[in-house]
Amino acid sequence: MMMRTNQWALLTVSLTIAGLVSNTFAQRVQGSVPQLDSGWSLPNGAGPTNWLRLRGDQSVPPRTARHARVEPIRVVDGGDAYGRVSTYWTGWEGNGGDRSEYWILGAYKPGPQQLGAKVSDSWSGSNLFRGRLWNEQYFSFQTRRAQLSLWVANAPVPVLQASPTPNTNLATFDDAPAPGIQVDKGRGSIALDWWTGGTSAFRDRIYGNKRVVGHDAFVDDTLPSPHRDVVFLWGVLEVNSVQVQTSATSSATWNAFDSTLTYGLASVGNTYTLDLTPYNVGDIVTVKVIAYFKHDAWYRNDYVLGTSGNVVAATLEQQFEVIPEPASLIALGTGLVGLLGLRRRKR
Repeated sequence: MMMRTNQWALLTVSLTIAGLVSNTFAQRVQGSVPQLDSGWSLPNGAGPTNWLRLRGDQSVPPRTARHARVEPIRVVDGGDAYGRVSTYWTGWEGNGGDRSEYWILGAYKPGPQQLGAKVSDSWSGSNLFRGRLWNEQYFSFQTRRAQLSLWVANAPVPVLQASPTPNTNLATFDDAPAPGIQVDKGRGSIALDWWTGGTSAFRDRIYGNKRVVGHDAFVDDTLPSPHRDVVFLWGVLEVNSVQVQTSATSSATWNAFDSTLTYGLASVGNTYTLDLTPYNVGDIVTVKVIAYFKHDAWYRNDYVLGTSGNVVAATLEQQFEVIPEPASLIALGTGLVGLLGLRRRKR
Protein backbone atom coordinates (compact mmCIF):
# COMPACT_ATOMS: atom_id res chain seq x y z
CA MET A 1 0.00 0.00 0.00
CA MET A 2 1.36 3.42 -0.91
CA MET A 3 2.39 5.66 2.02
CA ARG A 4 0.82 9.12 2.18
CA THR A 5 2.87 12.08 3.35
CA ASN A 6 0.84 14.71 5.14
CA GLN A 7 0.95 18.10 3.54
CA TRP A 8 2.05 20.72 5.99
CA ALA A 9 2.12 24.49 5.93
CA LEU A 10 4.25 26.74 8.07
CA LEU A 11 3.46 30.42 8.25
CA THR A 12 6.07 32.61 9.84
CA VAL A 13 5.29 36.25 10.50
CA SER A 14 7.43 39.14 11.62
CA LEU A 15 5.66 41.97 13.37
CA THR A 16 8.83 43.64 14.61
CA ILE A 17 10.79 44.63 11.55
CA ALA A 18 14.50 44.94 12.27
CA GLY A 19 15.70 48.41 11.52
CA LEU A 20 12.18 49.77 11.03
CA VAL A 21 11.00 50.21 14.57
CA SER A 22 10.99 53.70 16.05
CA ASN A 23 13.87 54.11 18.45
CA THR A 24 14.50 56.20 21.52
CA PHE A 25 17.91 57.60 20.62
CA ALA A 26 18.70 60.98 22.19
CA GLN A 27 18.30 63.93 19.87
CA ARG A 28 20.25 67.05 20.70
CA VAL A 29 21.62 70.29 19.31
CA GLN A 30 24.62 72.34 20.34
CA GLY A 31 24.79 76.10 20.01
CA SER A 32 27.51 78.71 20.25
CA VAL A 33 26.80 81.96 22.09
CA PRO A 34 28.65 84.97 20.63
CA GLN A 35 26.52 87.46 22.60
CA LEU A 36 24.45 87.21 25.79
CA ASP A 37 23.78 90.58 27.41
CA SER A 38 22.38 90.98 30.89
CA GLY A 39 18.71 90.09 31.05
CA TRP A 40 19.16 87.17 28.68
CA SER A 41 19.73 83.56 29.74
CA LEU A 42 19.87 80.02 28.41
CA PRO A 43 17.70 77.98 30.84
CA ASN A 44 18.90 74.67 29.39
CA GLY A 45 22.36 75.81 28.48
CA ALA A 46 23.77 75.98 24.98
CA GLY A 47 23.71 72.20 24.68
CA PRO A 48 23.89 69.47 23.93
CA THR A 49 20.15 69.62 24.60
CA ASN A 50 16.91 68.66 22.92
CA TRP A 51 15.37 71.98 23.99
CA LEU A 52 17.37 75.11 23.31
CA ARG A 53 15.84 78.16 24.97
CA LEU A 54 16.81 81.82 24.85
CA ARG A 55 15.01 83.80 27.56
CA GLY A 56 14.94 87.59 27.88
CA ASP A 57 13.46 89.31 30.94
CA GLN A 58 14.75 92.58 32.35
CA SER A 59 13.85 96.03 33.52
CA VAL A 60 15.89 97.77 30.85
CA PRO A 61 17.51 101.16 31.53
CA PRO A 62 16.40 104.14 29.40
CA ARG A 63 17.60 104.24 25.80
CA THR A 64 19.30 100.87 26.19
CA ALA A 65 19.15 97.64 24.21
CA ARG A 66 20.00 94.15 25.44
CA HIS A 67 21.07 91.69 22.77
CA ALA A 68 21.51 87.92 22.61
CA ARG A 69 22.13 85.47 19.85
CA VAL A 70 23.01 81.82 19.42
CA GLU A 71 24.81 80.74 16.26
CA PRO A 72 25.78 78.46 14.74
CA ILE A 73 23.49 75.68 15.93
CA ARG A 74 24.30 72.09 15.04
CA VAL A 75 22.52 68.73 15.39
CA VAL A 76 25.08 66.70 17.31
CA ASP A 77 23.45 63.32 17.96
CA GLY A 78 20.29 61.25 18.04
CA GLY A 79 17.68 60.91 15.37
CA ASP A 80 15.97 57.83 14.02
CA ALA A 81 17.93 54.87 12.66
CA TYR A 82 19.06 57.14 9.82
CA GLY A 83 19.90 60.17 11.98
CA ARG A 84 16.79 62.14 10.98
CA VAL A 85 15.20 64.66 13.35
CA SER A 86 12.45 67.25 13.41
CA THR A 87 13.33 70.76 14.58
CA TYR A 88 10.61 73.14 15.79
CA TRP A 89 11.51 76.83 16.06
CA THR A 90 9.15 79.23 17.86
CA GLY A 91 9.33 82.68 19.44
CA TRP A 92 7.33 85.13 21.53
CA GLU A 93 7.65 88.75 22.63
CA GLY A 94 5.58 90.55 25.21
CA ASN A 95 5.87 94.25 24.40
CA GLY A 96 5.09 94.78 20.74
CA GLY A 97 6.76 96.87 18.11
CA ASP A 98 10.52 97.14 18.35
CA ARG A 99 10.57 97.09 22.16
CA SER A 100 10.94 93.29 22.27
CA GLU A 101 12.14 91.59 19.12
CA TYR A 102 13.34 88.23 17.92
CA TRP A 103 14.66 86.66 14.76
CA ILE A 104 14.50 82.98 13.85
CA LEU A 105 16.14 81.38 10.81
CA GLY A 106 16.78 84.83 9.39
CA ALA A 107 13.13 85.93 9.60
CA TYR A 108 11.76 88.71 11.81
CA LYS A 109 9.18 87.53 14.35
CA PRO A 110 8.06 84.54 12.25
CA GLY A 111 5.39 82.05 13.20
CA PRO A 112 6.34 78.49 14.20
CA GLN A 113 8.82 76.87 11.81
CA GLN A 114 9.30 73.10 11.47
CA LEU A 115 12.35 71.86 9.59
CA GLY A 116 13.63 68.41 8.83
CA ALA A 117 17.28 67.84 9.65
CA LYS A 118 19.82 65.13 10.33
CA VAL A 119 22.81 64.60 12.55
CA SER A 120 25.65 66.96 11.52
CA ASP A 121 23.31 69.54 9.94
CA SER A 122 23.98 73.09 11.10
CA TRP A 123 22.57 76.59 10.71
CA SER A 124 24.34 79.91 10.94
CA GLY A 125 23.78 83.62 10.46
CA SER A 126 23.49 86.63 12.77
CA ASN A 127 19.69 86.41 12.71
CA LEU A 128 19.49 82.66 13.21
CA PHE A 129 18.39 82.70 16.87
CA ARG A 130 18.50 86.28 18.08
CA GLY A 131 16.67 88.48 20.56
CA ARG A 132 16.64 92.18 21.42
CA LEU A 133 15.14 94.02 24.38
CA TRP A 134 14.90 97.78 23.75
CA ASN A 135 13.79 100.58 26.06
CA GLU A 136 12.89 103.57 23.95
CA GLN A 137 12.06 105.73 26.98
CA TYR A 138 14.37 108.60 27.93
CA PHE A 139 14.00 108.58 31.69
CA SER A 140 12.27 105.43 33.02
CA PHE A 141 13.24 101.80 33.27
CA GLN A 142 10.90 99.48 31.33
CA THR A 143 10.33 95.73 31.63
CA ARG A 144 10.95 93.92 28.38
CA ARG A 145 10.43 90.20 27.71
CA ALA A 146 11.00 87.79 24.82
CA GLN A 147 11.66 84.08 24.44
CA LEU A 148 12.90 81.80 21.70
CA SER A 149 12.58 78.02 21.64
CA LEU A 150 14.10 75.25 19.53
CA TRP A 151 12.66 71.78 20.19
CA VAL A 152 14.30 68.71 18.65
CA ALA A 153 12.55 65.34 18.23
CA ASN A 154 13.30 62.10 16.45
CA ALA A 155 11.62 61.51 13.11
CA PRO A 156 9.06 58.68 13.23
CA VAL A 157 9.71 55.55 11.18
CA PRO A 158 7.01 53.48 9.40
CA VAL A 159 6.24 50.00 10.72
CA LEU A 160 3.88 47.25 9.59
CA GLN A 161 0.65 47.25 11.58
CA ALA A 162 0.32 43.52 10.95
CA SER A 163 2.30 40.98 9.01
CA PRO A 164 0.90 39.92 5.64
CA THR A 165 -0.47 36.39 5.26
CA PRO A 166 1.02 34.63 2.22
CA ASN A 167 -0.94 31.84 0.54
CA THR A 168 -1.24 29.69 -2.59
CA ASN A 169 -3.89 27.68 -4.44
CA LEU A 170 -1.87 24.46 -4.04
CA ALA A 171 -4.65 22.71 -2.12
CA THR A 172 -6.95 22.93 -5.15
CA PHE A 173 -4.74 20.39 -6.94
CA ASP A 174 -5.14 17.71 -4.27
CA ASP A 175 -5.93 14.47 -6.15
CA ALA A 176 -6.35 12.01 -3.28
CA PRO A 177 -8.58 11.81 -0.19
CA ALA A 178 -5.69 10.98 2.13
CA PRO A 179 -4.44 13.63 4.58
CA GLY A 180 -2.16 16.24 3.06
CA ILE A 181 -1.83 17.20 -0.58
CA GLN A 182 -1.09 14.64 -3.29
CA VAL A 183 -0.74 15.82 -6.87
CA ASP A 184 -1.18 13.44 -9.81
CA LYS A 185 1.97 13.31 -11.92
CA GLY A 186 -0.30 12.78 -14.92
CA ARG A 187 -1.33 16.43 -14.78
CA GLY A 188 2.00 17.30 -16.38
CA SER A 189 2.05 20.72 -14.72
CA ILE A 190 -0.02 22.92 -12.43
CA ALA A 191 -0.70 26.66 -12.57
CA LEU A 192 0.32 27.66 -9.07
CA ASP A 193 -1.18 30.96 -7.96
CA TRP A 194 0.58 32.57 -5.01
CA TRP A 195 0.33 35.89 -3.22
CA THR A 196 1.78 37.78 -0.28
CA GLY A 197 -1.41 38.97 1.36
CA GLY A 198 -2.09 42.62 2.02
CA THR A 199 -1.35 44.69 5.10
CA SER A 200 -0.94 48.31 6.15
CA ALA A 201 1.95 50.46 7.31
CA PHE A 202 1.80 53.02 10.10
CA ARG A 203 3.82 56.21 10.59
CA ASP A 204 3.18 58.01 13.83
CA ARG A 205 3.12 61.75 14.38
CA ILE A 206 5.55 63.62 16.63
CA TYR A 207 4.05 64.51 19.99
CA GLY A 208 4.99 66.98 22.71
CA ASN A 209 6.74 69.58 20.55
CA LYS A 210 7.19 72.64 22.77
CA ARG A 211 5.92 75.97 21.41
CA VAL A 212 6.43 79.17 23.39
CA VAL A 213 3.18 81.14 23.79
CA GLY A 214 4.02 83.49 26.66
CA HIS A 215 6.50 84.35 29.33
CA ASP A 216 7.67 80.92 30.50
CA ALA A 217 4.47 79.48 28.99
CA PHE A 218 4.51 76.62 26.50
CA VAL A 219 2.07 74.30 24.77
CA ASP A 220 2.69 70.88 23.25
CA ASP A 221 2.04 70.65 19.53
CA THR A 222 1.56 67.48 17.49
CA LEU A 223 3.41 67.58 14.19
CA PRO A 224 3.88 65.34 11.14
CA SER A 225 7.28 64.11 10.10
CA PRO A 226 9.22 66.65 8.03
CA HIS A 227 10.74 63.79 6.02
CA ARG A 228 9.51 61.57 3.20
CA ASP A 229 9.13 57.80 3.77
CA VAL A 230 8.40 55.11 1.19
CA VAL A 231 7.60 51.49 2.04
CA PHE A 232 7.45 48.49 -0.29
CA LEU A 233 5.91 45.01 -0.20
CA TRP A 234 6.67 42.19 -2.64
CA GLY A 235 7.14 38.44 -2.69
CA VAL A 236 9.23 35.61 -4.09
CA LEU A 237 8.35 31.98 -4.76
CA GLU A 238 10.74 29.14 -4.02
CA VAL A 239 10.39 25.51 -5.09
CA ASN A 240 12.64 23.11 -3.19
CA SER A 241 14.70 26.07 -1.90
CA VAL A 242 15.29 27.49 -5.39
CA GLN A 243 13.83 30.91 -6.18
CA VAL A 244 11.74 30.58 -9.32
CA GLN A 245 9.61 33.72 -9.49
CA THR A 246 9.03 37.21 -8.06
CA SER A 247 5.92 39.34 -7.84
CA ALA A 248 5.24 42.94 -8.66
CA THR A 249 5.73 45.48 -5.85
CA SER A 250 3.14 47.48 -3.94
CA SER A 251 4.18 50.65 -2.16
CA ALA A 252 3.01 53.54 -0.03
CA THR A 253 4.48 57.02 0.30
CA TRP A 254 4.41 59.62 3.02
CA ASN A 255 5.70 62.94 1.73
CA ALA A 256 7.27 65.39 4.15
CA PHE A 257 4.62 66.92 6.44
CA ASP A 258 2.05 64.27 5.54
CA SER A 259 -0.06 63.77 8.67
CA THR A 260 -1.69 60.54 7.43
CA LEU A 261 -1.13 57.76 9.95
CA THR A 262 -1.84 54.64 7.88
CA TYR A 263 -1.46 53.59 4.27
CA GLY A 264 -2.45 50.22 2.81
CA LEU A 265 -0.07 47.85 1.06
CA ALA A 266 -1.95 45.75 -1.47
CA SER A 267 -1.36 42.04 -1.81
CA VAL A 268 0.85 41.11 -4.74
CA GLY A 269 1.59 37.77 -6.33
CA ASN A 270 2.02 35.82 -9.53
CA THR A 271 1.20 32.56 -11.32
CA TYR A 272 3.90 29.96 -11.77
CA THR A 273 3.68 26.95 -14.08
CA LEU A 274 5.10 24.12 -11.99
CA ASP A 275 6.31 21.31 -14.24
CA LEU A 276 5.74 17.89 -12.65
CA THR A 277 7.61 15.82 -15.22
CA PRO A 278 11.05 16.06 -13.53
CA TYR A 279 9.70 14.52 -10.33
CA ASN A 280 9.40 10.84 -9.52
CA VAL A 281 6.39 9.25 -7.92
CA GLY A 282 6.78 9.61 -4.16
CA ASP A 283 8.86 12.79 -4.33
CA ILE A 284 8.02 15.49 -1.79
CA VAL A 285 7.98 18.99 -3.27
CA THR A 286 8.28 22.05 -1.02
CA VAL A 287 6.72 25.34 -2.08
CA LYS A 288 7.64 28.51 -0.18
CA VAL A 289 6.28 32.05 -0.44
CA ILE A 290 8.36 34.81 1.17
CA ALA A 291 6.89 38.29 1.67
CA TYR A 292 9.48 41.07 1.84
CA PHE A 293 9.20 44.59 3.25
CA LYS A 294 11.52 47.53 2.66
CA HIS A 295 11.66 51.11 3.89
CA ASP A 296 13.41 53.96 2.10
CA ALA A 297 14.08 56.87 4.46
CA TRP A 298 14.34 60.23 2.71
CA TYR A 299 16.00 63.42 3.86
CA ARG A 300 13.14 65.92 3.72
CA ASN A 301 11.71 65.48 0.22
CA ASP A 302 15.16 65.69 -1.33
CA TYR A 303 16.87 62.29 -1.55
CA VAL A 304 17.04 58.78 -0.06
CA LEU A 305 19.21 58.99 3.03
CA GLY A 306 19.10 55.30 3.93
CA THR A 307 17.22 52.06 3.48
CA SER A 308 16.29 49.12 5.66
CA GLY A 309 17.21 46.64 2.96
CA ASN A 310 15.02 43.62 2.28
CA VAL A 311 13.36 42.43 5.48
CA VAL A 312 11.35 39.19 5.66
CA ALA A 313 7.85 40.11 6.83
CA ALA A 314 6.26 36.64 6.56
CA THR A 315 6.80 33.21 5.00
CA LEU A 316 4.56 30.31 4.04
CA GLU A 317 5.83 26.77 3.40
CA GLN A 318 3.70 24.00 1.87
CA GLN A 319 4.51 20.48 0.68
CA PHE A 320 2.88 18.00 -1.65
CA GLU A 321 3.60 14.43 -2.70
CA VAL A 322 3.79 13.39 -6.35
CA ILE A 323 1.53 10.37 -6.89
CA PRO A 324 1.06 8.11 -9.94
CA GLU A 325 -1.71 8.86 -12.37
CA PRO A 326 -4.87 6.75 -11.96
CA ALA A 327 -4.19 4.64 -15.09
CA SER A 328 -0.88 3.55 -13.62
CA LEU A 329 -2.61 2.57 -10.40
CA ILE A 330 -5.19 0.52 -12.33
CA ALA A 331 -2.45 -1.22 -14.29
CA LEU A 332 -0.57 -1.90 -11.09
CA GLY A 333 -3.72 -3.29 -9.49
CA THR A 334 -4.48 -5.50 -12.51
CA GLY A 335 -0.94 -6.83 -12.50
CA LEU A 336 -1.12 -7.71 -8.82
CA VAL A 337 -4.42 -9.56 -9.32
CA GLY A 338 -2.96 -11.50 -12.26
CA LEU A 339 0.08 -12.54 -10.26
CA LEU A 340 -2.13 -13.68 -7.39
CA GLY A 341 -4.26 -15.83 -9.76
CA LEU A 342 -1.22 -17.41 -11.35
CA ARG A 343 0.14 -18.33 -7.93
CA ARG A 344 -3.11 -20.02 -6.98
CA ARG A 345 -3.16 -22.08 -10.20
CA LYS A 346 0.36 -23.29 -9.53
CA ARG A 347 -0.78 -24.60 -6.14
